[in-house]
Amino acid sequence: MGVQRLEDLRAFQTAVEMKLAVYALVRAHPPAGEDVRFRSQLFDAAASVEMNMAEGWRRHNAAEFCQFLRYSRASLEEAERWIHDGIARRHYSIAEAQRALDLADTCGRLTMALWKSLQPFIKNNRRR
Repeated sequence: MGVQRLEDLRAFQTAVEMKLAVYALVRAHPPAGEDVRFRSQLFDAAASVEMNMAEGWRRHNAAEFCQFLRYSRASLEEAERWIHDGIARRHYSIAEAQRALDLADTCGRLTMALWKSLQPFIKNNRRR
């Protein structure tokens, strides 16, 4: 029996945790929050990781879910770039951003592991 709920996937749990860490990072550093375009881009990218997983999950199709996992991974990369950009802008230090970066790294590994675990189901469906 497979996973029954999206919320039970470790990749999804970590995506939510990373998003919340990004929100906390920005809220703890007023210069980051006051940089409206920066904040908006970072928040959108961080939220998109979770949202793409959710959309793919509801497709109830392994191939489509994998496509949305790829979108999630791309959004995660964008969020990581924005976190690093916040360091470059001196909104916060790398030490202050480390939790969000660590969660992003973990989320990326878990997302790719989930994607790989679904590949046999996609290949089996294509042979039929």
